[in-house]
Amino acid sequence: MADDDILTLLTQDLIGEIAPPGAQWGVFSGGGAVITADTVLSLGYKQEWSISDYPVERGSFESYDKVALPFDARVRFAAGGSATNREALLSSIAAIAGTTQVFDVVTPEFVYTSATISHYDYQRTSHQGLGLLQVDVWLLQVIQQGNDDALGGASQPDGAPTVNGGSVQTTDPSAAQIGAVQAAPDFNVNQSPSALP
Repeated sequence: MADDDILTLLTQDLIGEIAPPGAQWGVFSGGGAVITADTVLSLGYKQEWSISDYPVERGSFESYDKVALPFDARVRFAAGGSATNREALLSSIAAIAGTTQVFDVVTPEFVYTSATISHYDYQRTSHQGLGLLQVDVWLLQVIQQGNDDALGGASQPDGAPTVNGGSVQTTDPSAAQIGAVQAAPDFNVNQSPSALP
């Protein structure tokens, strides 16, 4: 048996053990995989929360808020067998890495939505990465907030209807403000408030 055949068999055994056929793993968009790879070797997920605190008496602290930070996912893809397979892996990652497009990180149990690629890397040495190329792709959640209904279907913000954004605290006018209104040339004491400019 030739060395190339042995390498191919070892690669196939390794790939079959980690990601069984039919399992959904990877980075997807619109239901289709966006990275061309033989398999996913590993997937890591991290979710953190920031807890704000402030100092109180005698050097102690008290916490007052907890905010979710964007999740971080790391996926290790592998391609081997031929230079064409390895080139397809690198090309598919390079094509989407610099975009602002968001993707889904898919596992058989859960789908993490709205993530963009923040980093990718690979390393090849004389004893690793010659036949089986492994590429780590890091993704960071893009938190999209905002009320699209606030524009009321308008194509431009200045065409949107007025929206009540909350309560407004009223204050009595100062003497200078009252004097400025009364000194206006078109001021009429008997004029109704709705007719004022």
